[in-house]
Amino acid sequence: MSWRDDAVALTCRWLVKPAMSVPTPWWLHRRGFETFAPRPRGDGFTVTRRDLGGIPAREYAPPDPQGTLLWLHGGGFVMGSSYSYANLAAALARASGRRIILPDYRLAPEHPFPAGPDDCLAAARALIEEGPFGIGGDSAGGCFALTTLASLLADGTPPERVILASAAVDLDPARPVPPTDGELILPVSMLRRVSRDYAGQADVTDPRVSPIHADFTGAPPVLIQVGKGEILEGDSDAIAERLRAFGGEVTVQKESGVPHVWQMFAGRTPKADRAVAAMADFLR
Repeated sequence: MSWRDDAVALTCRWLVKPAMSVPTPWWLHRRGFETFAPRPRGDGFTVTRRDLGGIPAREYAPPDPQGTLLWLHGGGFVMGSSYSYANLAAALARASGRRIILPDYRLAPEHPFPAGPDDCLAAARALIEEGPFGIGGDSAGGCFALTTLASLLADGTPPERVILASAAVDLDPARPVPPTDGELILPVSMLRRVSRDYAGQADVTDPRVSPIHADFTGAPPVLIQVGKGEILEGDSDAIAERLRAFGGEVTVQKESGVPHVWQMFAGRTPKADRAVAAMADFLR
């Protein structure tokens, strides 16, 4: 590990994780997320606001983009935006040569299930008219990437490829608590809170709530990245097994000593840069 990777890991463990354990209002967590999310450095991309099926979005594009990736941002269903994910989107655009489009889907608890997956599916269906594209997502956005994938497969309009970064795939509060010794940023209390505020009274075994139960017949190649020891490592293993059970081609990449969705630190830590480079290679 470089000193930069060490610094991010220590900051997450000793500062961010305790802050996320405090049950403050979601608007305050959101403000912190927007304020402290890394911002893109340098040039090599443009940002355009646009509309996808009635859903507002930002497009991050390199010069002469070759292809499209619809990225569904994370944030535990209650935080995050196309603005807070600008650094990851810009890094992916520069590394892959694709335009990266992030829809601003509605957030819980103001808009619980099925608002988020409905918005993501509407954005994806609108993008179909523009030609082939891939789908990616991290954490809660990884959950939405999988529910969107299942719906597009049922429609007969699958994406080219799928990228998942530490996706949440099973929102059942009765599931066993995964090991937490290696988790650097996500407290169990917060995971339970976001699951409750997002799922509400919905059936947690509904495949659109917990995509571990979805049908992925005909899935395109999938790349999964996850941190070793993080609380959602088991979710990544489980969805990889589920996708393979439907005949999917799945590549799983694990990194040690990193926080949940460490890819957001692209341009700042070597491990994040390597992860984004691997995503770009997969898209090619």
